[in-house]
Amino acid sequence: MSKVLFVFALVLLTLNNLFAFEVSKNNVIVKGDTSHIVEIASSDLSFYLDNILGAKITIVSKSKSNKSEIILQKLQTHTMKEDSFKIEVKKDKLYIKAENERGLLFGVYHFLDHYLGCKFLAPDFDFIPHFNTKTIDEVVDTQEPAFVYRELFYKESDDPVFAFKLLLNGRLGHRTVFDEAETTYTSGIKSYSYTSSELLGDQYECNGQHQYNNPLAQKKAFSSLTKELASLKDDKDIYVTLEHEDRGSYCEDGLKKGERPSKTFLTYVEYLAKAAHKKYNKMYFYYQAYLWSRKPPRIVKRLPSYLGVNFAGIEANFAKPLLSNENKEIWHDLQNWGTFSDDIVIWHYTINFGGYMYPFPNLYALAKDIENFAKLDFVKGVFLQGSYETFGGDLAPLRVWVFSKLLWNPKQDIDFLISEFCHYYYGKAADDVVRYIHTIHDLLDKSGDKLTVKTSIDSSYLSTKNLNNLDSILTKGLSKLKQNSPYWKHYQALFTGIDYIRLIRGEAFPHKKRVKKRFKQYLQNNPQITAFSEGVKIDNVLKILNIDRTKEHIPSILKKLRRNHDWFSFQEYQMELCCADIVEDPKASDGVSAVMDGSSNEWGFSLPLRNLPKGKWTVYADVRIVKNKSNGVLDKAKLALKYGIYPTFTKGIALIGQFGSGYKRIKIGTIDTNNSNAESVWLSPPGNTAVQKVYVDRIYYVRE
Repeated sequence: MSKVLFVFALVLLTLNNLFAFEVSKNNVIVKGDTSHIVEIASSDLSFYLDNILGAKITIVSKSKSNKSEIILQKLQTHTMKEDSFKIEVKKDKLYIKAENERGLLFGVYHFLDHYLGCKFLAPDFDFIPHFNTKTIDEVVDTQEPAFVYRELFYKESDDPVFAFKLLLNGRLGHRTVFDEAETTYTSGIKSYSYTSSELLGDQYECNGQHQYNNPLAQKKAFSSLTKELASLKDDKDIYVTLEHEDRGSYCEDGLKKGERPSKTFLTYVEYLAKAAHKKYNKMYFYYQAYLWSRKPPRIVKRLPSYLGVNFAGIEANFAKPLLSNENKEIWHDLQNWGTFSDDIVIWHYTINFGGYMYPFPNLYALAKDIENFAKLDFVKGVFLQGSYETFGGDLAPLRVWVFSKLLWNPKQDIDFLISEFCHYYYGKAADDVVRYIHTIHDLLDKSGDKLTVKTSIDSSYLSTKNLNNLDSILTKGLSKLKQNSPYWKHYQALFTGIDYIRLIRGEAFPHKKRVKKRFKQYLQNNPQITAFSEGVKIDNVLKILNIDRTKEHIPSILKKLRRNHDWFSFQEYQMELCCADIVEDPKASDGVSAVMDGSSNEWGFSLPLRNLPKGKWTVYADVRIVKNKSNGVLDKAKLALKYGIYPTFTKGIALIGQFGSGYKRIKIGTIDTNNSNAESVWLSPPGNTAVQKVYVDRIYYVRE
């Protein structure tokens, strides 16, 4: 190197160091104004710096030229997006500047994370580094979120302060009832929803929905809505979604020939939003594009600025991105709505609601979806629904951390984020967790299985062989950790889904007794895990595991057909059992069945049809009826069983001559999924005392 170049390089290095900022015990935090949020942000920053440096950091109100200062400022220039912030080093000053209150908090947490190495991994688990000094070179780091609204609906992210540390701002449902962050910090964007049944009750009912095109129904709904909105504390930062009923049937009243059912529902929502906006002009209202309302009407005027679209593709194959060929219809509908609205919030699904703990390998597909959403100018928000009822969902802490990062900046490398989280959360076993994650995704890819919101426990990627392989990977990692260390406790959660599936099937596998003990012990040690699947309490799971299940008997008519292709079988633990008990039953196909009292008339045994592949299927159920011993002659004419396919038809069978003491195969009906609006198969006791008990062993479909 020539002398001139050497001197030039030395000058550059000197200038760089001149404008660098040194984090040390000599720092002072400067409050840029006297606002509450600056006070809180200063206090939080001081708390973490005290722990990192092992020294008390002073907070002052005015800047001094001779001090090494971190200056917090609220700008409100409106030149950046909402929640944006800027981290800037000038000489011996480091500035954290933000557009709004949340942005200032986000700037502080981003600084602690990306510049100082603090990792906010779970509500009860942070990683805080320790050092004496750290140099931050001259930087102008402007951070703007990819989406205005960002929420992960997991129990693990309920805590509002933890959610803010992950730069999330959405607060839906039960989170809005009491929000600790609102009084201590600042509020997030509050999201409320009102179904038509909440606004209309049982008036104006129509085919499981309501008469959305009826002016009287619209006025009644508006009257109810204004009462609901008046009960809210304020009208700032509030999203209101107007929903129909959560079922696939729709009302045809007022629907013109050739028009889609979304037309009448949009008419209803437009009426409510326009009327409510006159008084609540700071709120944003949203039309629910979901199930039959997902496809937009054939002709739509551009929606007003106060009315957006809450878009949900619940029918998707979540093993693949929405932009993939398998989901092209959903993606097409989303793009169509984008021609009518520039304010769309995506409601997306991230876990198996049929078993929160089941391995659900959708991480890479979901990351791609977030990246693709960010490329659409009209997508303003993303809401990711996970195990919202309970702690302990599949990889829930990892999902919350990784996807919160991607909702802020979708361009980040998901593999890097996964590895980073595992390093801090699982310690020496981090590589084994990464291997486990890659393996389960590979197994899904090879199987060709779909991931639906209620993926079957009998999916081929969840075969006993595959689960045994995954167990061996995790067992190897567990051996690297000290028992009862935080990492060991975190790691134990990874076994739960695998353990449950293998145990519930009743099949033989290595170390079964030890696995059963481990699973039950884990649940006992973690009472915060309260639900197994949507609406199913964890206590029911423990009850089932105390029953020894036998290998399932396959009906002779099915033995030559391909399972999970030409026929599908669903045992009682895969059904939705609103009021049935699961009991040992030697007469059942696998020694276990679900049972209800004959005096009930609830749809106690039901099975959604959303997992059924396209085609024509005959639906059967294996049912056993126990008659009341004191029945008289007239009782023989009473109903023994009710069943049907919702909302297509309802049938019943009389008690006389229909049943012996064992199980009988009932042909429920035939479904053509290509042109049917059927939602679910259901069975119900007759609601009389002539029948003592109704047992349902399984429901199965056979391809025509």
